[in-house]
Amino acid sequence: MTVAHRFLTRPAFCIFLITVHNAFAQEKLTVNQTVSQTVRTGGTNKYPIRLTDGDYVEVSLTSRSGIVNLLVANPDGSLMREFAGPWVGAKNTYAFTAEGGGVFSLNIMNPSEQAATYELTLQKIVLLDERFRSEEWIDPDPSPRIQELRKQIASGESTESFWKGIAAQGTPLLEPLNANYWLVTFLWRAQHDTRNVMVTGSFNVPGPTRNNLMHRIGDSDVWYLTLKLPKGARFTYRLVPNNPPLSESTQATTQADSYNPRRWECPKTAKKFGCRSAVELPDAAPQPWIVSKPGTPAGRIEKQTIKSAIQKLERGLIIYTPAGYKSDGPPNPLLVLFDGDDILSDDFQGQTTLDNLIAARKIPPTVVVMVDNVGHRRLVDLVANPEFADSMATELVPWVRAHYNVTRDPARTVVSGKSAGGLAAAYMGLRHPEVFGNVFSQSGAFWWSPEHNGGVCASKCPGDSGRRSDPDSEDSRTEGNWMAKQFVTSPKLPVPRGRATTLHALHTTFAGKGKEDCGYDALWASKTLQ
Repeated sequence: MTVAHRFLTRPAFCIFLITVHNAFAQEKLTVNQTVSQTVRTGGTNKYPIRLTDGDYVEVSLTSRSGIVNLLVANPDGSLMREFAGPWVGAKNTYAFTAEGGGVFSLNIMNPSEQAATYELTLQKIVLLDERFRSEEWIDPDPSPRIQELRKQIASGESTESFWKGIAAQGTPLLEPLNANYWLVTFLWRAQHDTRNVMVTGSFNVPGPTRNNLMHRIGDSDVWYLTLKLPKGARFTYRLVPNNPPLSESTQATTQADSYNPRRWECPKTAKKFGCRSAVELPDAAPQPWIVSKPGTPAGRIEKQTIKSAIQKLERGLIIYTPAGYKSDGPPNPLLVLFDGDDILSDDFQGQTTLDNLIAARKIPPTVVVMVDNVGHRRLVDLVANPEFADSMATELVPWVRAHYNVTRDPARTVVSGKSAGGLAAAYMGLRHPEVFGNVFSQSGAFWWSPEHNGGVCASKCPGDSGRRSDPDSEDSRTEGNWMAKQFVTSPKLPVPRGRATTLHALHTTFAGKGKEDCGYDALWASKTLQ
């Protein structure tokens, strides 16, 4: 039976509402109660449950024979949720929240042409207040500053002086713990009704999601989370107030820390919801290449546009030519960089870095082509797209060679990118080694495969975003690391030598500072590799 046959259509459900008095005798459910019943062909069994506004409900349904679906009806009889039932012999768990109070009903419906038997269990009902109730918390690594603040609040002191000091010094609070770690305390001032606050960032907090949650000091307006982080850490983070613990979406409230003046990927006109906050601990490794130095010869930046007959679109390019570039001198090495619209930003300082590396003779004078993304096509183009790869190798590179004094030697041609761009760079080297003799993949998204794709369906998507909601995209029956398999099974080719120093220097340049885009950009920490 197809998936379409397993779902009851809405018109059929309306008929059900009208004829519900002919359904199986109603049976009230209690939490942890399991009922085993049979539902006739085309029939419906109804189980009323009384709920209050915001209640979280979790039920399980097991099919012993035949096909059954679960529909949830509002107190007025209208359809609230509909779920496809489990396959025969399987057990599925479903969850929903009540919108308003009253007597809802769980409706087990049989859309098939034979009777079906099932087991239904009301696993839990959790009140809204219980869902957000603060648990008793003991800090595993307590902050001395927070401990002192607790005492002050307990004695009745106002938090105004504390917040005034925080506004002056900024967040997060930094306190040395030992030779290897600092205590980093994130803060949130509750100026509106606050039930919880989560911290998300380019660092991983061990354990379940609740370990990312802040804790409130008494009934005050102070929420905090103290973490033990390596002394040389650099990272970005955001704060997420009032996000239900069971929700995976943080889009509604995710924002930068208003008390932290350092921002990452934050255009001057951006609101707090479009920015990340940045942290650099005092012992973080220096980054000399991103600092502009007086007297360093500067390269030149040009903007160009190339038309792709293969992809049938126009694409913006940013071309860097090094200081002293000559159109009639020895050919320059060529570097092709993806996500070109990021490289010259204040966050990446791409031109400053290139100027410094060339001046210090860490890399030779190099022509760099920064390839812009087109619209929302980043994941469409960068995730193993053969048309994009062919366009880069057979249209872009010949165009660059015709307009700039660059090498025709693959051994002096580098393709590079970060995250999805790192995957694209590896794909270019695999598909067109006759053009790209060097691949520099920075935190490449090699977890990806056409099946095990995490919702990134790339050029296979029906739209142009490269994304879709696909609940089976990380099924345990599928396998990642598709790109690695392509290299294992491809013919072996000679690898150019002598590029280790150049790539290492470039790695310290473009390794990023903690993007979380698509869930696989957490790159800033890799700058410490220098």
